[in-house]
Amino acid sequence: MRREPLLAGYEIDHRREALFARNPTADEVQLPQLPVGEPVVELHRTTYTADGTVVEFAVGVHSASRFAWEYDFKVPDSAHDKKGQE
Repeated sequence: MRREPLLAGYEIDHRREALFARNPTADEVQLPQLPVGEPVVELHRTTYTADGTVVEFAVGVHSASRFAWEYDFKVPDSAHDKKGQE
């Protein structure tokens, strides 16, 4: 069984990420890295232990045209897993 890494001594069980596309705030518009008129994507990441204890919460704000997210999910009980069981 694969174990998740430890975070501050806590064994990580799962993470939740939420993405929000929005217009930048007045302060964010002043950042030299943000192109004029560029929307941003805000990422909220929450990391939990098996009992639901939150051990990390992070917020990132990224220029929409300069950042990409890629996810790879294992789907339990997928059609591939059931092949030959029918």
